[in-house]
Amino acid sequence: WNSPLDALFFGVPLIPHALGGWIVTSIDRIFINSMVGVAATGLYSVGYSVGMIIGLLAHSFNLAWSPFLYEKLKENNYSTKMKIVKFTYLYDIGIVFLALALSFIAPYFLKFFVSRNFYFAYKYVLWIALGYAFQGMYFMVVNYIFYVKKTYILAWVTFTSAGVNIVLNYFFIKANGAIGAAQATTITFFVQFIMVWVLSAKVYKMPWKLDITKNAQKNI
Repeated sequence: WNSPLDALFFGVPLIPHALGGWIVTSIDRIFINSMVGVAATGLYSVGYSVGMIIGLLAHSFNLAWSPFLYEKLKENNYSTKMKIVKFTYLYDIGIVFLALALSFIAPYFLKFFVSRNFYFAYKYVLWIALGYAFQGMYFMVVNYIFYVKKTYILAWVTFTSAGVNIVLNYFFIKANGAIGAAQATTITFFVQFIMVWVLSAKVYKMPWKLDITKNAQKNI
């Protein structure tokens, strides 16, 4: 940092960002507990824990990826940026595939590792795993905001996501029961990903559209 003030401008906005993140990942169980019941909350929590495996994988990958990305961005090379974008799209496809695979094996996994009372927690895994797949995609684009040190953007994004999550939880749980909370989680993470992708594209230019037209013309 050039000065302590720069560090404050970077770090202080991350406090509301963290608070908003806690709301997004925790408010669902509060709603289920009050609107459906304690038993449903327990079942949901088991399914959530399994689906969250995708989130743990995404977070672990991002810890290794972000330093590598920052070094590559310093090169400010168009060809390198194209490779990063292509890899990001492949990553997005891969993490969705992992989420679907996890939801497929979840019934068999839970049959061996939890009691019969919690077996039907598998029905939440698909939605939670997909939600965390979208969070994994979010990690891949939020890094650009961290790179340009414009973390103040994230404060309002996360609070907007938290507001969306609260509203969705209420109406989806009211309509669909506890599964509605899992659906609300998926939609919230998707909305958060799209918002951050759009904003990161504004603060740091990357060839997200992949110049397919130019490449096609070269091959003619």
